[in-house]
Amino acid sequence: MADPLEQEIPEPPWLRTRPRRARAPLSREAIVDAALRVLDREGAAGLSMRRIAEELGSGAGAIYWHVENKEQLVQLLFDRVIGELPLPEVDPPNWKEQIKRAARDVREAMNRHPGLAQLSFGRIPVGPNAVRYFEWHLSVLLAGGLPNRVAALAGDLIHLYVDSFSYEECVGMASPSGTGEARDSIAELRAYFASLPADRFPNVSALAEDLTAGGRDERFEFGLEILVDGLAAHSTLE
Repeated sequence: MADPLEQEIPEPPWLRTRPRRARAPLSREAIVDAALRVLDREGAAGLSMRRIAEELGSGAGAIYWHVENKEQLVQLLFDRVIGELPLPEVDPPNWKEQIKRAARDVREAMNRHPGLAQLSFGRIPVGPNAVRYFEWHLSVLLAGGLPNRVAALAGDLIHLYVDSFSYEECVGMASPSGTGEARDSIAELRAYFASLPADRFPNVSALAEDLTAGGRDERFEFGLEILVDGLAAHSTLE
């Protein structure tokens, strides 16, 4: 039997050390990982160097050894996510479907990382993965017979559409009355449009159902179809 005097004596509660989360090795890779977790959980408004430092169990000052400022960090975030996008071999006969598939991939990536779409406005992602993706995207457009200038403008137009659509998806739809959920908002709008005097608003009242019908996927695909078909009109291929 152990001698009671040799047993470890419990410390008073006020002297006990609180368990701390082990620090993740600080590197640019670890910082971007933590930033993505914060962005996914708290959105663009919650992304700050302080919050990332807390996520890493570190001080904000330590982050600046690896990332100069928040803008550089945002660029690294974009480059990380862009690196997740597939880049299949360019298939000229199927260039339109490849461009559509690429737009869908970007939308899916935006939905995986809520808040990224908001950060995309006013920024042009620049990094190794971004440049590689741009090169592939331009190759597909040029393989479709689009003139250089059209191909250059098309990339910006398509991604502005996808970013805007994705941002609205992340934000969600507010109810006109300020109460209720998204599905209630649609019902409220439909009922209001249908109630308008048909003699003054014949189109809005008659199309109340069509104006408020269809899910996000249908609306996204419609816009994408219009964009790509419009680009195809510039193709020099027969």
